[in-house]
Amino acid sequence: MNATLNVRSCAILGGVALALALAPAAMADSAATRVFTLTPSTHGNPEGIASAGLATFFVGATGDGTIYRGTLGNPNVTEFIPGATGKSAIGLKVARGRLYVAGGATGDITVYDLISRRQVALFSTGAGGFLNDLVVLASGDVFVTDSFRPTLWHVTGAQVRAGSGTPEAISLAPEVVYTAGAFNVNGIVALDQRTLVIVQSNTGTLFRIDLERRGRQIRALDGDPVVGGDGMLLDRGRLVVVQGSPAQLTFVQLDRRASRGTVVSHLSDPTLRGPSTVARAGDRFVVVNADFATSTTPFTLSGLARPHGDDDGDNDDDDRDDGDGE
Repeated sequence: MNATLNVRSCAILGGVALALALAPAAMADSAATRVFTLTPSTHGNPEGIASAGLATFFVGATGDGTIYRGTLGNPNVTEFIPGATGKSAIGLKVARGRLYVAGGATGDITVYDLISRRQVALFSTGAGGFLNDLVVLASGDVFVTDSFRPTLWHVTGAQVRAGSGTPEAISLAPEVVYTAGAFNVNGIVALDQRTLVIVQSNTGTLFRIDLERRGRQIRALDGDPVVGGDGMLLDRGRLVVVQGSPAQLTFVQLDRRASRGTVVSHLSDPTLRGPSTVARAGDRFVVVNADFATSTTPFTLSGLARPHGDDDGDNDDDDRDDGDGE
Protein backbone atom coordinates (compact mmCIF):
# COMPACT_ATOMS: atom_id res chain seq x y z
CA MET A 1 0.00 0.00 0.00
CA ASN A 2 2.68 2.52 1.04
CA ALA A 3 4.90 1.40 -1.84
CA THR A 4 2.06 2.00 -4.28
CA LEU A 5 1.47 5.48 -2.88
CA ASN A 6 5.15 6.27 -3.13
CA VAL A 7 5.23 5.23 -6.78
CA ARG A 8 2.15 7.33 -7.54
CA SER A 9 3.58 10.30 -5.63
CA CYS A 10 6.82 10.11 -7.56
CA ALA A 11 4.92 9.94 -10.84
CA ILE A 12 2.83 12.98 -9.95
CA LEU A 13 5.83 14.97 -8.78
CA GLY A 14 7.71 13.99 -11.93
CA GLY A 15 4.83 15.19 -14.08
CA VAL A 16 4.66 18.50 -12.21
CA ALA A 17 8.40 18.99 -12.58
CA LEU A 18 8.18 18.31 -16.33
CA ALA A 19 5.30 20.75 -16.71
CA LEU A 20 7.21 23.44 -14.85
CA ALA A 21 10.25 22.82 -16.99
CA LEU A 22 8.27 23.13 -20.21
CA ALA A 23 6.14 26.13 -19.12
CA PRO A 24 8.79 28.84 -19.59
CA ALA A 25 9.55 27.58 -23.11
CA ALA A 26 5.86 27.57 -24.00
CA MET A 27 5.39 31.06 -22.57
CA ALA A 28 8.43 32.34 -24.43
CA ASP A 29 7.10 30.89 -27.69
CA SER A 30 3.68 32.50 -27.22
CA ALA A 31 5.32 35.86 -26.49
CA ALA A 32 7.75 35.72 -29.40
CA THR A 33 7.09 38.09 -32.28
CA ARG A 34 5.75 36.43 -35.41
CA VAL A 35 6.77 37.79 -38.80
CA PHE A 36 4.35 37.49 -41.71
CA THR A 37 5.49 37.98 -45.30
CA LEU A 38 3.43 39.38 -48.18
CA THR A 39 3.65 36.78 -50.93
CA PRO A 40 4.31 38.07 -53.51
CA SER A 41 5.48 41.56 -52.56
CA THR A 42 4.84 42.98 -56.03
CA HIS A 43 1.91 45.39 -55.54
CA GLY A 44 3.59 48.30 -53.79
CA ASN A 45 4.08 49.07 -50.12
CA PRO A 46 1.48 47.66 -47.72
CA GLU A 47 -0.38 50.27 -45.71
CA GLY A 48 -3.70 49.28 -44.14
CA ILE A 49 -4.87 46.27 -42.16
CA ALA A 50 -8.13 45.00 -40.72
CA SER A 51 -8.85 41.89 -38.70
CA ALA A 52 -11.84 39.59 -39.00
CA GLY A 53 -12.43 37.24 -36.10
CA LEU A 54 -9.69 35.87 -33.90
CA ALA A 55 -7.06 34.79 -36.41
CA THR A 56 -7.73 36.29 -39.85
CA PHE A 57 -6.60 39.67 -41.17
CA PHE A 58 -6.55 41.56 -44.46
CA VAL A 59 -3.83 43.88 -45.76
CA GLY A 60 -4.01 46.50 -48.52
CA ALA A 61 -1.34 47.43 -51.07
CA THR A 62 -0.78 51.03 -52.12
CA GLY A 63 0.42 50.33 -55.66
CA ASP A 64 -2.71 48.84 -57.21
CA GLY A 65 -5.19 48.17 -54.39
CA THR A 66 -4.48 44.45 -54.08
CA ILE A 67 -5.97 42.94 -50.92
CA TYR A 68 -4.02 40.21 -49.14
CA ARG A 69 -5.40 37.72 -46.62
CA GLY A 70 -3.44 36.23 -43.75
CA THR A 71 -3.92 34.13 -40.63
CA LEU A 72 -1.96 33.94 -37.40
CA GLY A 73 -1.06 30.32 -38.14
CA ASN A 74 0.58 30.95 -41.52
CA PRO A 75 3.74 33.05 -42.05
CA ASN A 76 2.71 33.81 -45.65
CA VAL A 77 0.10 36.47 -46.43
CA THR A 78 -1.30 35.83 -49.90
CA GLU A 79 -3.34 37.63 -52.55
CA PHE A 80 -7.08 37.60 -51.91
CA ILE A 81 -8.67 40.31 -54.09
CA PRO A 82 -6.71 41.39 -57.19
CA GLY A 83 -5.80 45.01 -57.68
CA ALA A 84 -5.88 47.10 -60.82
CA THR A 85 -4.24 50.15 -62.36
CA GLY A 86 -5.56 53.33 -60.75
CA LYS A 87 -6.52 51.68 -57.47
CA SER A 88 -4.93 51.95 -54.03
CA ALA A 89 -5.73 50.47 -50.62
CA ILE A 90 -4.71 52.65 -47.67
CA GLY A 91 -7.14 52.30 -44.74
CA LEU A 92 -9.10 49.07 -44.18
CA LYS A 93 -11.93 47.92 -41.93
CA VAL A 94 -14.04 44.76 -41.81
CA ALA A 95 -17.68 44.85 -40.71
CA ARG A 96 -20.61 42.48 -41.33
CA GLY A 97 -18.86 40.41 -43.95
CA ARG A 98 -17.68 43.42 -45.93
CA LEU A 99 -14.26 44.96 -46.41
CA TYR A 100 -14.17 48.78 -46.52
CA VAL A 101 -11.20 50.45 -48.22
CA ALA A 102 -10.02 54.07 -48.15
CA GLY A 103 -8.27 54.69 -51.45
CA GLY A 104 -5.71 57.40 -50.67
CA ALA A 105 -5.11 59.79 -53.57
CA THR A 106 -7.73 58.05 -55.74
CA GLY A 107 -10.42 59.72 -53.62
CA ASP A 108 -12.48 56.52 -53.66
CA ILE A 109 -14.12 54.53 -50.89
CA THR A 110 -14.59 50.93 -52.02
CA VAL A 111 -16.58 48.16 -50.37
CA TYR A 112 -16.06 44.45 -51.09
CA ASP A 113 -18.11 41.41 -50.14
CA LEU A 114 -15.70 39.01 -48.45
CA ILE A 115 -17.50 35.86 -49.54
CA SER A 116 -17.78 36.63 -53.25
CA ARG A 117 -14.71 38.94 -53.23
CA ARG A 118 -16.66 41.29 -55.48
CA GLN A 119 -16.95 45.05 -55.27
CA VAL A 120 -20.42 45.92 -53.95
CA ALA A 121 -20.15 49.68 -53.46
CA LEU A 122 -18.04 52.60 -54.66
CA PHE A 123 -18.05 56.24 -53.53
CA SER A 124 -16.00 59.10 -54.90
CA THR A 125 -14.84 62.20 -53.01
CA GLY A 126 -13.12 63.78 -55.98
CA ALA A 127 -9.52 64.76 -56.59
CA GLY A 128 -7.12 66.63 -54.35
CA GLY A 129 -7.41 64.64 -51.16
CA PHE A 130 -5.87 61.58 -49.53
CA LEU A 131 -8.34 59.18 -47.92
CA ASN A 132 -6.30 57.64 -45.16
CA ASP A 133 -8.30 55.73 -42.55
CA LEU A 134 -11.89 54.85 -41.77
CA VAL A 135 -14.22 53.50 -39.14
CA VAL A 136 -17.52 51.64 -39.53
CA LEU A 137 -20.16 52.16 -36.84
CA ALA A 138 -22.69 49.55 -35.70
CA SER A 139 -25.30 51.53 -37.63
CA GLY A 140 -23.40 50.81 -40.83
CA ASP A 141 -22.33 54.44 -41.28
CA VAL A 142 -18.76 54.99 -42.42
CA PHE A 143 -16.46 57.90 -41.54
CA VAL A 144 -13.25 58.43 -43.52
CA THR A 145 -10.32 60.75 -42.76
CA ASP A 146 -8.66 62.91 -45.40
CA SER A 147 -5.04 63.89 -44.80
CA PHE A 148 -4.95 66.68 -47.39
CA ARG A 149 -8.43 68.25 -47.12
CA PRO A 150 -9.86 69.38 -43.74
CA THR A 151 -12.82 67.10 -44.23
CA LEU A 152 -14.31 64.02 -42.60
CA TRP A 153 -16.23 62.01 -45.20
CA HIS A 154 -19.48 60.30 -44.20
CA VAL A 155 -21.20 57.47 -46.06
CA THR A 156 -24.46 56.18 -44.60
CA GLY A 157 -25.31 52.54 -44.11
CA ALA A 158 -28.19 52.97 -46.56
CA GLN A 159 -25.77 54.22 -49.21
CA VAL A 160 -23.53 51.21 -48.63
CA ARG A 161 -26.47 48.86 -49.10
CA ALA A 162 -27.51 50.74 -52.24
CA GLY A 163 -23.97 50.50 -53.58
CA SER A 164 -23.55 54.19 -54.42
CA GLY A 165 -24.30 57.76 -53.39
CA THR A 166 -22.64 61.07 -52.66
CA PRO A 167 -20.54 61.12 -49.47
CA GLU A 168 -21.28 63.90 -47.00
CA ALA A 169 -18.36 66.29 -46.47
CA ILE A 170 -18.09 67.25 -42.79
CA SER A 171 -15.72 70.18 -42.31
CA LEU A 172 -13.05 69.89 -39.63
CA ALA A 173 -12.24 73.60 -39.84
CA PRO A 174 -11.59 75.79 -37.99
CA GLU A 175 -10.87 73.52 -35.01
CA VAL A 176 -8.35 71.36 -36.91
CA VAL A 177 -5.77 73.50 -38.69
CA TYR A 178 -4.30 71.81 -41.76
CA THR A 179 -0.77 72.41 -43.05
CA ALA A 180 -0.40 72.36 -46.83
CA GLY A 181 1.86 69.59 -48.11
CA ALA A 182 1.79 67.67 -44.81
CA PHE A 183 -0.05 64.57 -43.71
CA ASN A 184 -2.62 65.97 -41.35
CA VAL A 185 -5.53 63.95 -39.94
CA ASN A 186 -4.84 60.25 -40.16
CA GLY A 187 -6.06 57.45 -37.84
CA ILE A 188 -9.62 57.27 -36.51
CA VAL A 189 -11.53 55.18 -33.94
CA ALA A 190 -15.07 55.24 -32.60
CA LEU A 191 -15.63 55.37 -28.85
CA ASP A 192 -19.37 54.87 -29.39
CA GLN A 193 -22.01 55.63 -32.02
CA ARG A 194 -21.65 59.40 -31.64
CA THR A 195 -18.05 59.90 -30.52
CA LEU A 196 -14.95 59.62 -32.71
CA VAL A 197 -11.27 60.24 -31.99
CA ILE A 198 -8.80 61.24 -34.70
CA VAL A 199 -5.06 61.90 -34.67
CA GLN A 200 -3.33 64.65 -36.64
CA SER A 201 -0.01 63.15 -37.70
CA ASN A 202 2.03 66.31 -38.23
CA THR A 203 1.18 67.81 -34.83
CA GLY A 204 0.43 64.68 -32.80
CA THR A 205 -2.81 66.23 -31.54
CA LEU A 206 -5.73 63.96 -30.69
CA PHE A 207 -9.20 65.36 -31.35
CA ARG A 208 -12.59 64.21 -30.12
CA ILE A 209 -15.51 64.59 -32.54
CA ASP A 210 -19.04 64.48 -31.14
CA LEU A 211 -21.60 63.78 -33.86
CA GLU A 212 -24.81 65.65 -33.23
CA ARG A 213 -28.03 66.00 -35.17
CA ARG A 214 -27.44 69.69 -35.68
CA GLY A 215 -23.79 69.33 -36.60
CA ARG A 216 -20.61 68.30 -34.85
CA GLN A 217 -18.47 69.43 -31.96
CA ILE A 218 -14.68 69.13 -32.17
CA ARG A 219 -12.18 69.69 -29.41
CA ALA A 220 -8.53 68.84 -28.92
CA LEU A 221 -7.86 66.35 -26.13
CA ASP A 222 -5.78 67.61 -23.25
CA GLY A 223 -2.65 65.64 -22.48
CA ASP A 224 0.23 64.17 -24.40
CA PRO A 225 0.67 64.62 -28.18
CA VAL A 226 1.59 61.61 -30.33
CA VAL A 227 3.65 63.18 -33.12
CA GLY A 228 3.70 61.07 -36.26
CA GLY A 229 0.64 59.15 -35.08
CA ASP A 230 -0.69 57.01 -37.91
CA GLY A 231 -3.17 54.14 -37.63
CA MET A 232 -5.01 53.58 -34.35
CA LEU A 233 -7.21 51.07 -32.60
CA LEU A 234 -9.07 51.02 -29.30
CA ASP A 235 -8.08 48.29 -26.87
CA ARG A 236 -9.08 48.02 -23.18
CA GLY A 237 -10.12 51.65 -23.13
CA ARG A 238 -6.75 52.75 -24.44
CA LEU A 239 -5.80 54.13 -27.81
CA VAL A 240 -3.05 52.13 -29.49
CA VAL A 241 -1.32 54.58 -31.83
CA VAL A 242 1.30 53.56 -34.39
CA GLN A 243 4.33 55.81 -34.75
CA GLY A 244 6.85 55.39 -37.53
CA SER A 245 9.79 57.21 -35.95
CA PRO A 246 10.61 55.89 -33.50
CA ALA A 247 8.98 52.70 -34.70
CA GLN A 248 6.61 51.78 -31.90
CA LEU A 249 3.10 51.40 -30.59
CA THR A 250 2.12 54.11 -28.12
CA PHE A 251 -0.62 53.42 -25.59
CA VAL A 252 -2.77 56.41 -24.64
CA GLN A 253 -5.13 56.12 -21.69
CA LEU A 254 -8.33 58.14 -22.04
CA ASP A 255 -10.05 59.54 -18.99
CA ARG A 256 -13.70 58.73 -18.28
CA ARG A 257 -14.94 61.72 -20.24
CA ALA A 258 -12.55 61.11 -23.15
CA SER A 259 -11.33 64.67 -22.74
CA ARG A 260 -7.71 63.85 -21.87
CA GLY A 261 -5.23 61.37 -23.28
CA THR A 262 -2.17 60.32 -21.30
CA VAL A 263 0.67 58.27 -22.77
CA VAL A 264 1.15 55.35 -20.39
CA SER A 265 3.52 53.02 -22.26
CA HIS A 266 5.24 52.09 -25.51
CA LEU A 267 5.86 48.79 -27.30
CA SER A 268 8.61 48.32 -29.85
CA ASP A 269 10.29 45.41 -31.58
CA PRO A 270 13.37 44.91 -33.82
CA THR A 271 11.15 43.63 -36.65
CA LEU A 272 9.28 46.95 -37.03
CA ARG A 273 10.23 48.79 -40.23
CA GLY A 274 8.45 52.07 -40.82
CA PRO A 275 5.15 50.83 -39.36
CA SER A 276 1.92 52.43 -40.56
CA THR A 277 -1.01 50.85 -38.73
CA VAL A 278 -2.16 48.01 -36.52
CA ALA A 279 -5.00 45.54 -36.04
CA ARG A 280 -5.71 43.15 -33.23
CA ALA A 281 -6.04 39.47 -34.13
CA GLY A 282 -6.39 37.07 -31.22
CA ASP A 283 -3.59 37.70 -28.74
CA ARG A 284 -1.55 39.70 -31.26
CA PHE A 285 -1.16 43.25 -32.41
CA VAL A 286 -0.45 42.78 -36.12
CA VAL A 287 1.54 45.78 -37.35
CA VAL A 288 2.03 46.69 -41.02
CA ASN A 289 5.63 47.44 -41.93
CA ALA A 290 4.97 49.95 -44.72
CA ASP A 291 8.68 50.80 -44.89
CA PHE A 292 8.28 53.79 -47.19
CA ALA A 293 11.83 54.89 -46.35
CA THR A 294 13.56 51.94 -48.03
CA SER A 295 10.74 49.84 -49.59
CA THR A 296 12.79 46.73 -48.96
CA THR A 297 11.11 43.57 -50.22
CA PRO A 298 9.68 41.24 -49.24
CA PHE A 299 7.29 43.38 -47.23
CA THR A 300 6.38 42.09 -43.80
CA LEU A 301 3.99 42.38 -40.88
CA SER A 302 4.99 42.05 -37.24
CA GLY A 303 2.74 40.05 -34.92
CA LEU A 304 3.52 41.44 -31.48
CA ALA A 305 2.24 39.69 -28.37
CA ARG A 306 -0.54 41.77 -26.84
CA PRO A 307 0.59 42.85 -23.36
CA HIS A 308 -1.49 41.40 -20.56
CA GLY A 309 -3.61 43.82 -18.54
CA ASP A 310 -6.05 43.89 -15.72
CA ASP A 311 -8.97 43.67 -18.13
CA ASP A 312 -8.75 41.33 -21.08
CA GLY A 313 -12.29 42.00 -22.22
CA ASP A 314 -13.00 42.61 -25.90
CA ASN A 315 -15.97 44.95 -25.51
CA ASP A 316 -14.08 48.03 -26.53
CA ASP A 317 -12.06 46.64 -29.41
CA ASP A 318 -13.38 48.47 -32.47
CA ASP A 319 -10.98 46.97 -34.97
CA ARG A 320 -12.47 43.52 -35.51
CA ASP A 321 -15.54 42.38 -37.37
CA ASP A 322 -18.48 42.24 -35.01
CA GLY A 323 -19.90 39.26 -36.88
CA ASP A 324 -23.37 40.77 -37.25
CA GLY A 325 -25.38 40.23 -40.39
CA GLU A 326 -27.74 42.54 -42.19
